[in-house]
Amino acid sequence: MSLLLTLQEKRKQRNPKMISMNPSKRAANRAATCSKDRERLGEKWQQPRGPCPCTNFQQLPQAIAMEILSRLSMKTLFNCRCVCKEWLSLISDPQFIHPHLSRSRIGILIKKYPHNLKSWKPELTHVEECAESDLWVDTMNFTDNVPISEFGLVNSCNGLVCLSGPHKYDPCYVCNPILGEFIIIPPTRKGRGWCSFVGFGFSVRTNEYKVLQTSLSDNFCKAEAEIYTIGTGLWRSIGNAPMDFPELPFNSYLRGALHWVSYGGNMSMLINTFNYGTEQFQRLPSPCCFGQRKKQSSESFKLGVLGGCLLLSVFDDESSKIGMWVMKDYGVQESWTKFLVIVENLFRRTPFLSLHEPIMFLSNGEILMVHNNWNVVCYNKEKKSFREIRITGTLSSFSFDAIAYSPSFVSLYDASRGEEVKRIRARNISDKLLAVGSSDCVGSGMPPYKYTKLN
Repeated sequence: MSLLLTLQEKRKQRNPKMISMNPSKRAANRAATCSKDRERLGEKWQQPRGPCPCTNFQQLPQAIAMEILSRLSMKTLFNCRCVCKEWLSLISDPQFIHPHLSRSRIGILIKKYPHNLKSWKPELTHVEECAESDLWVDTMNFTDNVPISEFGLVNSCNGLVCLSGPHKYDPCYVCNPILGEFIIIPPTRKGRGWCSFVGFGFSVRTNEYKVLQTSLSDNFCKAEAEIYTIGTGLWRSIGNAPMDFPELPFNSYLRGALHWVSYGGNMSMLINTFNYGTEQFQRLPSPCCFGQRKKQSSESFKLGVLGGCLLLSVFDDESSKIGMWVMKDYGVQESWTKFLVIVENLFRRTPFLSLHEPIMFLSNGEILMVHNNWNVVCYNKEKKSFREIRITGTLSSFSFDAIAYSPSFVSLYDASRGEEVKRIRARNISDKLLAVGSSDCVGSGMPPYKYTKLN
């Protein structure tokens, strides 16, 4: 082996331009020269002995193999899909996809606009915590894995993302940015006006994905709801809807339902829900201390999900205080429990309203928050202080939107029920995938990964 290394060093000295070659040419050149070296060395060269590790893994019972693979990160699984056709088939099996999805961490899907006005194309990036010992985040760029360049982030469910077009009669899109698959949802007869509300979800009872849209009636006296079930190809009316058209919070999907805050006639705080299984709107009780109390002009409310429970964050700009409540027993008013109050050193950039929305609770106890849709800040409970976080260039953008997202291999071909599924051929395919032979991989190339330390 030392003789082989000596020959390779001499070859580099004879041809220093090899260092500047692109990866594919360098790999082809290396394969050819190594073959010549083997012939030159004769019996001194021996092929590695023993079975391929992939072969040993395939001898495991399928249940055990799936259990092992379901604990791997998305990046590692994407590489595993390109090892061999057997692994690709195993990772694409619905019996594997759902256990892996249940273990997938909730991350942040960020849509930001670049600072350069000459390139007004939004960037779509996924961020998740990748280490418990230090604050490192794993970012993955999806900009080229979505079907349109101008879009609004609606929400996500089971690794599928719903996007809306920028204009009234533009369609919506349900896509899987990991696989580059998408379905086009046609607009309703009325289109989407400024008083429209769109949400995406899944019915466990019928195993169907659905898109909800509410809008004002023709006489503007009430709100009407329509729903689109993927696989049917049409919208149908499901009756009246609450007379509010909110912007969905960062993470509002829990127990098969969307959740949002609205306000009653006396400005009392209300929690509305829509269940995709029953296709009904409902109302959840707020903490007892709010009751019918009139909302203060300085107060802002945001819903979220923490540990499988509904989370309510109350921000009072006048008193500079943030209170967080958790509904430990879903639907039971008495189960609301206040677990955190932040009363000092709030992050401020302007003298105007300063809204903090929790988006991620880190394993070290710190809390990531979106500040006024302009900054990502981190709150340290021990030091009782905020610091600004640099995630995916949010500091250099004018503004950004963020939703909760867990990447998955859920294929729209399995969820479409016969509806047409289209595929994006992404341009960003990593050199690593090309080196192992991506011809056996199904779908688009792996979105570029980047590891970044939070500071």
